[in-house]
Amino acid sequence: MLIVLRIALYLQVLLGLARFFGFITNQRVWETHISLGVLIAVLALLALGPHPRVRRDGVRTLARFLPLVTLLVGLAMWQGLVVGTQVVMIHMLLGLVSVGLVERAAAQQKRALQGGYGR
Repeated sequence: MLIVLRIALYLQVLLGLARFFGFITNQRVWETHISLGVLIAVLALLALGPHPRVRRDGVRTLARFLPLVTLLVGLAMWQGLVVGTQVVMIHMLLGLVSVGLVERAAAQQKRALQGGYGR
């Protein structure tokens, strides 16, 4: 499940950047970005939940919940509740930070499950 989350995050970044720079104008393709955001938030909650062999820390917890915050900001933008370039930049920054945190949590989990120092 963690690998699916990671792939979805990178696809999401590509779709978001393509939209921001004007490469995606088709509304159906853009809706994929929104749907993928929901999937990512759910996957993060499930894949990064407590695991008996992985040490709990703040970064792992943040990696679990930050995609949900990013989704909520995106949905607020989509509904027109918040507007402006600054909000878009915040949304993009939250998304990129989410990718980094999930990558760190995935590496920590991999080390822990292999008997390394992720505990």
